[in-house]
Amino acid sequence: MRAKILNASAGSGKTYQLAYKYVRDVIDQPGLYRHILAVTFTNKATEEMKSRILKEIHRLASGGASPYLENLCRELSLDERSVRKRAAEVRSKILHDYSRFTVLTIDTFFQRILRAFIKELGIDLNYNVEIETASVLSKGADTLIEQITVDRDLQRWLTEFVQERIDEGRKWDIRDGILSLGGELFKEKNKDALSVPRSREELGRIVSRAAAQAEATKKQLQQTAAIISRAGLTAADFSGKSRSFANYFFTVAAGELKPYGATVAKMAAAPEGWGAKGSPAQALAPELQPLLREMCDIYDANRKSWNTCDLLKENYRSFALLSDLYKRVQQLCDEQNMMLLSETKYVLSEFIGHNDAPFIYEKVGNRFERFMIDEFQDTSLKEWENFLPLLQNAMAQSEETSVLIVGDIKQSIYRWRGGDWKILHGEAQQALGAGDTQVEVLRENWRSLPAVVAFNNRIIERIVAADNLLLNETLSKAADAGAIDPAEAASLHDTLADAYRGHAQTPRRKAEHPGYVSVETFAEQPPVVERICELIDKGFRPCDIMILVRGATDGAKVAAELLEFKRRNEEPRYRFDVMTQEALIVGN
Repeated sequence: MRAKILNASAGSGKTYQLAYKYVRDVIDQPGLYRHILAVTFTNKATEEMKSRILKEIHRLASGGASPYLENLCRELSLDERSVRKRAAEVRSKILHDYSRFTVLTIDTFFQRILRAFIKELGIDLNYNVEIETASVLSKGADTLIEQITVDRDLQRWLTEFVQERIDEGRKWDIRDGILSLGGELFKEKNKDALSVPRSREELGRIVSRAAAQAEATKKQLQQTAAIISRAGLTAADFSGKSRSFANYFFTVAAGELKPYGATVAKMAAAPEGWGAKGSPAQALAPELQPLLREMCDIYDANRKSWNTCDLLKENYRSFALLSDLYKRVQQLCDEQNMMLLSETKYVLSEFIGHNDAPFIYEKVGNRFERFMIDEFQDTSLKEWENFLPLLQNAMAQSEETSVLIVGDIKQSIYRWRGGDWKILHGEAQQALGAGDTQVEVLRENWRSLPAVVAFNNRIIERIVAADNLLLNETLSKAADAGAIDPAEAASLHDTLADAYRGHAQTPRRKAEHPGYVSVETFAEQPPVVERICELIDKGFRPCDIMILVRGATDGAKVAAELLEFKRRNEEPRYRFDVMTQEALIVGN
């Protein structure tokens, strides 16, 4: 296989696999270190991978014991002496040519490419990279607010924006409102929308048209309901009496629009069952049933546009301000000769789209033939699109495994860096070629003790089974109600089960005890201090203990409890030197 994707859960040895792949390739071909690119997502992970690779190569070269040795001898058909000799050669080459030992964060790699094409991209040679967006956003908001004094249209827009916030019971502070929107600027999903300029006037016209159309169709629904309600009947004349389905058209006629239920849909399909035999409702059912059917049709045809209109009215002012803020941030970056690190991938994407990808990457100074990507679940769609041509080119020129991708699809739920779980779930294999790509699940856990692994296996299995069933039911109901296309709903069925398939791990860590898990619930305040003291009495150190909380408020409560215990504690073996933001407050 020319590509390999490892779906690796926590503790399954994925860093081991990546380091082994690198060491194997350079032992096989000592000069290959110049043509291998290993990509991670954090500086810490980069240093960890570099250290592990060099450590294992040094072990092999210096005659030390190495867990890689047996596999290297078997896979490369070499004896121990040959493996160690090649390891010494590789060690020497890397140390004397360290700049070509390419283990980088994805941002650093993209920056290298941009630096190689500064002239073609029209970027100033001495541009600065800004990692933190908060300061730039704050300055952009300040310049936008200053513009109020000369831009009357903006002043009016901001005034109305503030009035809407006051009406909704939120803070009226303009700057606070603008900054709360600012985080949306740097999200990948919003990039295309923000790059297309929309004037405030145009947005106003769009919302006005949508509102007028929504109002017209709502009026049509009310008028149809009014015809039924004017038939001289009351809800008590229909089946169900006071709880009759007829309450629906009386409610709509009174001006309250709401979804209809299953009983209304049933009665709209046929006139039977509208009322008792001989009742006024039964007599008028043949005339009223088509009107109820029309009401249901009007609701189904316009429900999406009504919801869209409501969302437009709620957010269009915010979106206009977001576009203004985006322009200010760009202007500020141009004035200060600065590029936001988060913008790198978009600039590169645009450039790759108009050029030959292999040539672009070669000009960086390296012709990469092997690629390794760690923590792949954090890869965003734009980053994947930037990498894909390079990976496909490498696979086309080699019969060996030239691409190794490692990630944990379960961690994609956090959406760090705009990561898209669907890439690892199947899109990567499809893009690289299903026939050339092997997907392997690492099922062993080398980090946790057996009792912990068994607990995780059982609880995840039960939660996923229950939630997957709930997800399928929700999709089916949504498809039946017309809220989602049936084909799309079918494609999403069992998505959760697919994502977690093969989650169960086999424990491999050995210890004197199998581990321990206890789950308890407390109606009142949990005995945090008491439990910590119990663990210390059993021989655990304070640094062995972690307390996880739901949110910052809970964290503050726990910190306050620990600090209070520290003040009144007289037992020297219980050390509660808590270091938190709350603990550093002078009052504490």
